[in-house]
Amino acid sequence: MTLTAVKTSRLIWWICLGAIAVLFLSVARRLPEIAELLVNGDGDDVMRLLQVRAWLAGQSWFDTFQYRVLPPEGISIHWSRYVDVGIAAFLVPASWFLPPTQAELAAIILWPTFLGCLIVIVIGRANNRLLGLPGAIGALVAFLTWGKLGGEFSAGRIDHHNLQMLIGAGIFYLSVLSGKPGLRGALAGGLTAFSLAVGLEMLPFLAVVWGMMVLRHAFDEAGVGTWLIGFCAAFALAAPLLLIGQTSVAGWWINHCDVLAPPVLSLAAVGIVATLVPVLLAGALPHPLARIAVALLITAGGLWLAEPLLLPCLAGPYAESSAAMREAIGNRVLEALPVWLLLEAQPDLLFRVMLPPVAIAVLAGIAAWLMRDRTPRWLAIALLQAFVVFIVGLGFAVAQIRGANLMSPVVPFLAGFVVHAFMTIPRDNRLRAPAALVLLLAVPATIESASRMIAGPAELRPTAGGDATSGEQADSVSLANCRSPTAMAEIASLPESIVFSTGNLWPAILIHTPHSVTAAGYHRSEASFWNGITAFEDRTKLRDGLASSRADYLVICLGVAEEGFITRLEGDDWPVWLTEEEATERKTLRLFKVDKAALAREVANP
Repeated sequence: MTLTAVKTSRLIWWICLGAIAVLFLSVARRLPEIAELLVNGDGDDVMRLLQVRAWLAGQSWFDTFQYRVLPPEGISIHWSRYVDVGIAAFLVPASWFLPPTQAELAAIILWPTFLGCLIVIVIGRANNRLLGLPGAIGALVAFLTWGKLGGEFSAGRIDHHNLQMLIGAGIFYLSVLSGKPGLRGALAGGLTAFSLAVGLEMLPFLAVVWGMMVLRHAFDEAGVGTWLIGFCAAFALAAPLLLIGQTSVAGWWINHCDVLAPPVLSLAAVGIVATLVPVLLAGALPHPLARIAVALLITAGGLWLAEPLLLPCLAGPYAESSAAMREAIGNRVLEALPVWLLLEAQPDLLFRVMLPPVAIAVLAGIAAWLMRDRTPRWLAIALLQAFVVFIVGLGFAVAQIRGANLMSPVVPFLAGFVVHAFMTIPRDNRLRAPAALVLLLAVPATIESASRMIAGPAELRPTAGGDATSGEQADSVSLANCRSPTAMAEIASLPESIVFSTGNLWPAILIHTPHSVTAAGYHRSEASFWNGITAFEDRTKLRDGLASSRADYLVICLGVAEEGFITRLEGDDWPVWLTEEEATERKTLRLFKVDKAALAREVANP
């Protein structure tokens, strides 16, 4: 290694340390509001912490039911315990020195920050090798300033999406870096299996990277055959072991469509065979079309053989849910909304998620075209692979905004290439100053700021159901007040109970009170899903929801639409099975005691 290379290697470590320092500064800025993370946290982050709590309290490793939702049966949560191990690795040591609540706060701060440090090193080191120091800096700036990517590693984000993004970035760079193809392929295969064990959300990304590597081998790119052999060997070994490690013996043969299970393993087996046959018969299949044809024929035959396992899963991870629930998820759950609905409901969110990566990809495409005669073949291949991943991810994001996760691993690389291309412009070239301006305007933070100015405050925008009103703004404020320590103290003062509430309050109730709840937005439990969404649409649905959930109390946040619904029932329509609990000190909630006997009589004789 030359002296210049040694200096560059040291410098990139200092640059990565600088980016890590930015992560820690971001955490420090949030310290004054850190106690609110558990009150106002995202529902998935809260549920993940509850899962860790239950496991550390003695719940079986293989039992991921959440028994405080619709007790006593509880609801099935399909998440992997492997993520719980990472969080517990910070929570348990913190509990040796801190009270339980402070230990949990430490864990939900340190775990995503740790993952953020890892992805900074991956992005910085990989882009330094591919694009040089300027490209590495550009990639890190894109990561730190694009809220959809960097924001997933902020304090409190303990859902598994950040881990999947880290794994995705690792797999992408392992597929485009040079040297030791067998080792890189084996690492990518192991990471692919681990990503699927954590969750299936990144499956399209993984399939695209795998498919691109198969095509690269078909066109006889050096080393790719060795990469694919290492990839398939590691994947074939790791995937079943990871399934065994997180699933009880009784569940090994259940054909779930939302976790690593026989359907996914059968799909993986088809891919492995379709990959290895052209690789091992490369000498007998010298033409690219012959290799591609053999791979496609084996894939078609394998899919035909695996049809009994795969056909029920064609509807995706929600295949086991009813059609009505799948429709509700696509139309009501924010992260599942398509672009055209999100443009009406929350245009600020749409612009902040979509505009930065699209702007970066467009600039990278222009730069790649302008530099097409000066770009080395290996870099052109890496760019092609990144653009294919981006386009596929963009297509999924148009259909469901959470599909933006699929393109997130390649966005820093494309941003790094834009900076790399800028650095090739001579200093005395008159285009350099305008190009520098465009570069600054393309920084995700700049685009996100402009998006907020264009779209306006989120709570004042139209919703999917109609125009925004001052009442809707009041709803937002009231819900924020109800997810507060004061409101939770009011609920906690009740005898330990099953509490029926809107879908917005259950995370705070579970995390801050001893009570159980009836609503949670998870597709394996249709009852809890509908309780949080449709129970307040009419009196009958409320009655049936209260009865089926065996709720003891109904909780309403003052000032929201649900309170208006309850108010409209007063008078002759007031149900005899609800009695309001009067309390002069209560400032944020209305509480109703459920008369279960009267409720049962009305259900039996409507």
